[in-house]
Amino acid sequence: MGVKYLTGEGLAKRIRKVMTGDNPWMCVAFLGPTWAEELFDGGGPPKNLRVLCDLRMGMTVKTALRAGGAPNNERLRHLPDQQMHAKIYASDEGVVVCSANASRAALSSVDRIEDGVWLPPGGKAHRKAEATFEARYSNAVRVDADALARAPEHLGGLGAAAVGANEAVDLGKSPTLLKLIRHDPEAFKGIRFVFSNEDVTEAVKAGVKAIMDEKMRNDEGAAEDLWAGPLKYHCFSNWERKESDWPGLFISVYRGSSGKILLGMYRHLRFLPEVSNGEGETEEVFVAAKVRWNTGGAAFGDLRKLATLGQCKNELEALFQNERIFDRVSEQVLDAGGVRKALELT
Repeated sequence: MGVKYLTGEGLAKRIRKVMTGDNPWMCVAFLGPTWAEELFDGGGPPKNLRVLCDLRMGMTVKTALRAGGAPNNERLRHLPDQQMHAKIYASDEGVVVCSANASRAALSSVDRIEDGVWLPPGGKAHRKAEATFEARYSNAVRVDADALARAPEHLGGLGAAAVGANEAVDLGKSPTLLKLIRHDPEAFKGIRFVFSNEDVTEAVKAGVKAIMDEKMRNDEGAAEDLWAGPLKYHCFSNWERKESDWPGLFISVYRGSSGKILLGMYRHLRFLPEVSNGEGETEEVFVAAKVRWNTGGAAFGDLRKLATLGQCKNELEALFQNERIFDRVSEQVLDAGGVRKALELT
């Protein structure tokens, strides 16, 4: 028997056959939430299966790790200081080296191309693959409770725009907000996220408008803002921050009591330290101007084009149906990495 080239359904069948052999092991980057069912015909993984997966790239979710016995399975391991992108399935039935992660999309999808080769058992290539795995595995550590806690939640229930697909993700031309936060937080360089659920009173809004109209009456271009058309002031009251701590460019996420999300892109205009609240007291207010959704480019921190406002709002509303999840970020100003961590998208 010699090396065999495999693709499509033939590749998936050979992977499953190999994994039924004696002394099974996997060195596979991303585990999908149903990986055990995909590989073992609906059953759980055998007790002697050794798995080395990747946790550094943030694509293997809690559901997948629990399916592998985390946090108590000594045979489920990862390399804490390295990214591991390999896809190798092996046993005494040989070795499959391929492009396919252990996921439904890679092993059962009809619209994805995956290729690989099968190395017959006992050969030089098989022995080399085993020796390489043993070296990596000996340097790996168990997926313990801390590692499990840091793994992202599976959010696949959000639908087609969901984050948490648990496999290599093509962000496409216009990713949704959560998808980009999860997979490329650096794309939001210079941009912050402001989360709120408190209303600013009409009296404060009226006070802000009066002050801003006076301040900007003589400013060139005040009547027509180049980014948003006629200026529409957006107010953030009593945040107890210095003006220097407030972001110049930010995405505002407001959750109403009904669970509806108001989402928008904004740029900071002014900090007003004393705005009358109509009750004889004053409030500190940060005033922002709304920016057209998907202004992007240099005008908004070089942010790439996102999915439509409606798509991004629907995705956030699905995520924040549980108010306790919103509480993790409520009344905070965070960068994309902070959002990613707070919402367990890391």
